[in-house]
Amino acid sequence: MATRIVLVTGGAGHVGSHIIEMLVKDTSNQVISLDNYFAGSKDNHIDGAEYRSGHTKDIETLVPETPDIVYHLGEYARIAPSFDDIQEVYDMNIVGTFAVVEFCRTRKVGKLVYAASSTKFAIEGNGRHQNPYAFTKATNVDLINNYGEWYGLKYAICYFYNAFGPRENGKGKYATLIAKFEHAYLNAKPLTVVKPGTQRRNFTYVKDLARGIIQVGEKGQGDGYSLNNTKGFSVVEIAEAFGGKINYIDGYPGRFDSGDNPIKARKELGWETTVDILDYIKEFKNSHSFTIE
Repeated sequence: MATRIVLVTGGAGHVGSHIIEMLVKDTSNQVISLDNYFAGSKDNHIDGAEYRSGHTKDIETLVPETPDIVYHLGEYARIAPSFDDIQEVYDMNIVGTFAVVEFCRTRKVGKLVYAASSTKFAIEGNGRHQNPYAFTKATNVDLINNYGEWYGLKYAICYFYNAFGPRENGKGKYATLIAKFEHAYLNAKPLTVVKPGTQRRNFTYVKDLARGIIQVGEKGQGDGYSLNNTKGFSVVEIAEAFGGKINYIDGYPGRFDSGDNPIKARKELGWETTVDILDYIKEFKNSHSFTIE
């Protein structure tokens, strides 16, 4: 059986590690991760994959092979901190992604699969202007669509909606919500909610996201593959599901709606979510009840 070279940028990250975990199960895949470890962790390494450390802007040097498919997740991926980190956001998301797209064009890669952000769909499609992160992600969607038109680049674009599940980062400046709440719960600390708390999110299980992006890589073409749980919840509803004290703080709440829910991934690929966030929280609490006796 012929070997297929699969490159995953951001392969040591939350979603990327689950993509790799699924890809290596197919022994015909030679799976390579390229990650600068800004948010990724060596703790997320999966046996059977090769890990290369470096910035995506250096992809031409770091990846001498020509991949059959590139899953591009290796970008800055936090909303609120992006105001303070705008240089890092530009460097990773504009400079880095341009290099990846050019790499795919000049190497004639079989397909580029891009992990875009659902923030683009917020506030009647004007969410791209809400913060530096959303702006760069939406700009990259434009770039890739244009490369498809200009150069015949083969591509597919997915949209992620608030991944949760194993390997999620719950500590520090770049912690994501569910893992941050889990950490507070386990340490019997109040759950911190940015006011007003009514902002809604479509929390989607990380293994469902990984399975979805692989399906898009295998069968999808073009833009518009939203990988989302169709049921949205407010941040305060999620906090209340954990229980305990809630501290409301001032800060940047992100978008207030949960965004559009296009059905292209479901209609074309038969993709669907399998884990509901409230069930996940209930199971988490049951399995850790001993910590709060």
